[in-house]
Amino acid sequence: MSGGSRLRQGPHLRIEIWGTRPAQPELLFCVCVSKDGNSNRTMTNRTTEDSQRIAARVAGFTLLLLMVSGFAGMFVQPAHSIVDGAAATARNILDHERAFRIGLACEFVMLSCDVVLALALFALLKPVNSTLALLGSFWRVANAVVLGVGVAANLVGLDLLGNPHYISLLSADQLHAIAMMFFDLHSRVSLMGLMFFCCGAGVHSWLLWRSGYIPRVISGLYLFASVEMLLCCFVFLVFPASRAVLDPGFVVPDFFAELSAALWLAFRGVKLT
Repeated sequence: MSGGSRLRQGPHLRIEIWGTRPAQPELLFCVCVSKDGNSNRTMTNRTTEDSQRIAARVAGFTLLLLMVSGFAGMFVQPAHSIVDGAAATARNILDHERAFRIGLACEFVMLSCDVVLALALFALLKPVNSTLALLGSFWRVANAVVLGVGVAANLVGLDLLGNPHYISLLSADQLHAIAMMFFDLHSRVSLMGLMFFCCGAGVHSWLLWRSGYIPRVISGLYLFASVEMLLCCFVFLVFPASRAVLDPGFVVPDFFAELSAALWLAFRGVKLT
């Protein structure tokens, strides 16, 4: 270089400045970081924190959409679709077929949101404990997969009731009985999916509490609600009659916990430092 160079060196940073020509004001800067790599680490930390903040917003808005689609499905789809007796259930579902299908579509949106939420929470909580964050996300995805099987079972049952091909091959009682088996399958896998959900939510809420990213009163309530729901699911599994007593009241703590967490993540973000 004709213009020469100047050297500025400190304990952690060395800067060399070269000029191409004496008369030319443009300068080329070259920054050489010392062995401790503090500048590289600072840049990496900032990139990670930016990714976490984006993931927190995505998780918050996705959780809100998940809750809205879930409640929409409950209100649109008649709650009394599955009644006592296969024949009565078949008539009831066929009388409300459009609403029944809209409810299944809402459930599909809810499950899709759960997959996105699993990815966003993993990105947010990976710096806290990558193994536990991944485990919680796997459990959330397992919930979505299992409940997806339930949605498919409902569609098969509905197809059995309305498809002329099956109607011509089987008697009405046989069709109703087989369709009822698929509708019952949806109910059974819903319980298993909820257990996977509680496991994933419990792990993620514990990491949120440990990290202090959101107020601990919210993450603590989320953790409590996840454990409480999981215990109730085990009670339902062992004592099926108890569900008539506890359902739907056992999900109330989780509703307030998820709503609080969703609003905080979506509109306030996370506290990383």
